[in-house]
Amino acid sequence: LRCRLYSTLWTRPRQVTMLMRCSGHSRTAQRFPVPESLFEEATVQPYIHNCFVTVHEGRHVYQFCIFFKRHLRLRANVLLSRNDHKF
Repeated sequence: LRCRLYSTLWTRPRQVTMLMRCSGHSRTAQRFPVPESLFEEATVQPYIHNCFVTVHEGRHVYQFCIFFKRHLRLRANVLLSRNDHKF
């Protein structure tokens, strides 16, 4: 699964590959993303939140699944807290 990672360790977002788990070996098996493989600081906050975002742009509709952590002791993500909001 290709995704864009906004890490607290980098100054720019990067395209990365997220691991997937499968419920079986058939083509109809369900696949589940494993965002834990990409996030740091599992000892501070071991679980990951997610939400779904739908963007309507003209006739196009884009759907995204956003994974994130939120904890007082985590490092601030300067990529997402910049004032110009250019991603």
